[in-house]
Amino acid sequence: MKKTVLIAAVLALFTSCVSTKKYNTLLDETKRTKQELRECIRENSEYGLSVENYKYEHEQSMKDAQMLRQTQVGYVEKIDALSKENGELRKQLDAANLKVNEIISDKSEHLAELSDMLYNKEQELNAKEHKLDSLQLEFYDNQQQMKILKQQIAAKDMQLEKIHNSLKSALLGFENKGLTIENKNGKVYVLLEEKLLFASGSWEVSAEGVKALQEIAVVLSNNKDIDIMVEGHTDNVPLKGKNQIKDNWDLSVMRATSITRILLDGTGISPKRIIPCGRSEYAPVVSNINAENRAKNRRSEIILSPKVNELMDILK
Repeated sequence: MKKTVLIAAVLALFTSCVSTKKYNTLLDETKRTKQELRECIRENSEYGLSVENYKYEHEQSMKDAQMLRQTQVGYVEKIDALSKENGELRKQLDAANLKVNEIISDKSEHLAELSDMLYNKEQELNAKEHKLDSLQLEFYDNQQQMKILKQQIAAKDMQLEKIHNSLKSALLGFENKGLTIENKNGKVYVLLEEKLLFASGSWEVSAEGVKALQEIAVVLSNNKDIDIMVEGHTDNVPLKGKNQIKDNWDLSVMRATSITRILLDGTGISPKRIIPCGRSEYAPVVSNINAENRAKNRRSEIILSPKVNELMDILK
């Protein structure tokens, strides 16, 4: 009530000091400024979260690259083993030739038998050399795949950084209100503290929390290749059951579901992309040793995972 009277007094003072024309001009400029701000927010949203589309791909690509490197090591070991076998076969062949010459000079009757043995050794050696050539070609192909993967990973990294920055810009107004964005393990984590979204023990999202979730939904709706997981987390203080909830498990699930419904409400986001889940007290970010740490553990996380279809196609 006091604020209303004060605002009325300020308005009365303002209108008494400023002409109607100037006031209307300032009002028009304010509207244009707000429109320009909305346009900027819309443009930022268009760049959205395409980068999250690549973060998970980056992680999987690194794993695939590691597997290729391990495969390469295996091929190198096989090539070395075959080279050693070839060397041994060469020694055996030389020994057989020497023995043939000795037998020819001493016992000509054994010439046919030794010739057959020599032929078999040569055939075995040819087969080994053919296998060695095949492995060398396969090794070269894997090197080419590694080169392509590295190029794809570099491109995904650049796009990921661009989309992360766009998302951070869209949510800039909420970062000091309990919202943080972090890149981790090839994914983007949007962490929302309890104070931004929920009252203690409640699963109804606050008005300020709804605004933040709507901003996130705009970005997600423009990036359709991003998978979304919504996780609810609590501290380890036992919750006395009331209404629909019995314990921290129920509360974490209800909160994840409430967030999911807001993200889906009129945004065009497919429900198939979202997985809400409750993790109760069993995935804390810090130990629950004091009130400050318990507050950090009472949180909700929106985890954005990009698909890796392009890199999987390269591997195939």
